[in-house]
Amino acid sequence: MKKYILIASLTLAGCGGLQKGAEEAVRANLRDPESARFGNFYFNEKTKKGCLTVNAKNSMGGYTGDQQAHVQKTDEGWESIAITEVDLATCQQSFADTNN
Repeated sequence: MKKYILIASLTLAGCGGLQKGAEEAVRANLRDPESARFGNFYFNEKTKKGCLTVNAKNSMGGYTGDQQAHVQKTDEGWESIAITEVDLATCQQSFADTNN
């Protein structure tokens, strides 16, 4: 039983590292990086693409509301592709789970 708990803990720790890298890439492209609030994260290991829920301040100083950051993991690190006003499921279907 303890083996399974250890494996699950290691798997969750790995996901946290992936999300942290994706968050850093998204912050680098925001007008106010420190205002970013991150939520759900989805990563497709096969396509190396993911979706990250982000809410950050816009140029007027107000929060945009939850949007999806489209991110991709490359050999050099994480790349922030776009931020769109779609939900997580739509981002997964139209970006993260496609080979385009």
